[in-house]
Amino acid sequence: MKLRLLAVFAFLSVLAAAFAGWSWWRAAADESYARGRERDAVLAAAGPYLVTLNTIDYRTAAADVDRWIAATTGQYFKDLSGDRQLQIDRAAASRTVSSASLVQAAVTEVDPARGSARLLAVLDVRVSTGGAPPSARLNRLTVDVSRSPDGWKISGVQAAGS
Repeated sequence: MKLRLLAVFAFLSVLAAAFAGWSWWRAAADESYARGRERDAVLAAAGPYLVTLNTIDYRTAAADVDRWIAATTGQYFKDLSGDRQLQIDRAAASRTVSSASLVQAAVTEVDPARGSARLLAVLDVRVSTGGAPPSARLNRLTVDVSRSPDGWKISGVQAAGS
């Protein structure tokens, strides 16, 4: 009797393990699961890059603008690279100090095959010019993100309606 009961438990254990393995394999091969992983990767990359793109200190403007450029790809990268010195000079002339923090972000579209995504983001940005106390504002943004050889990067940013 004990041997038969032990055999039944062993058989049920093998069935449970097989079902768990099959379920795991099916979930891993599921397109929506892959899309979810890409969505998570977009959010993980875009959040810190958005903070970077809204942060500058006129005393370290060259390094800050270089970080902006490193956070971007495509035409946005080309535009920032071409305007590098202008951005540095503008920050120095106005003695701008800006810092940002990500309040919230959500991916609204992701196309892993094309390597593109779009998200909505809200940033808390604090800007000081000419030594004045910083003023705070919430920036609502629509953000285009593209996969580059270095991973997901910002390819465009637009102000979103309130």
